[in-house]
Amino acid sequence: MSSTGQTAFQLAYEISPIFLVNPLIPIPVPITAITEALDFPGVQNNEFFAHFRPLPNSTLQEWQVAEYPFANRTMAANAVIQMPLKISMLMVCPAQTDGGYIIKQAQISAIKYAIDLHIQNGGVFTVITPAFTYTNCLLTSLRDITPPSEKQAQIMYQWDFVQPLITSSNLSAIVGNFMQNIENGGQTAVTWAQS
Repeated sequence: MSSTGQTAFQLAYEISPIFLVNPLIPIPVPITAITEALDFPGVQNNEFFAHFRPLPNSTLQEWQVAEYPFANRTMAANAVIQMPLKISMLMVCPAQTDGGYIIKQAQISAIKYAIDLHIQNGGVFTVITPAFTYTNCLLTSLRDITPPSEKQAQIMYQWDFVQPLITSSNLSAIVGNFMQNIENGGQTAVTWAQS
């Protein structure tokens, strides 16, 4: 029997760490609303269709330094450009005993169609990991990475996300501050904030 803390950890970071955030829907939709839509026996037995975990090489900070000579350290520090953050998640979803491959194909198809519709409507994603919560992410790839040695085909999928530097909500503030600095004859370095 697991403790409340273990159950909460598993639910947040392993079962439903991805949320679909759509400007048309006021509440973020957890990925389990899609992955468990056809998994009635799994929900009843507390055996979920998909389990997630972060893959190595996700970025918490990434900066690019200009590649030209600097007069001093202050100029060098001002020539650093923030890069978008990247996060990859592994989804493991083997065919389970109740329904097997027929249910699995229906579930993976439902995930694909729901993601297609979500992205086409301007939706973004929130990805929760034990280290950091990535908000306003764009899904760049969802692909099968199952090794050939696995007995079941297509059970491991890699979700690749990128967190852009700016979002529409803070774009006007950034451009407004930048233009105001130019008009006032001040420093024109822009600080890109993540939201």
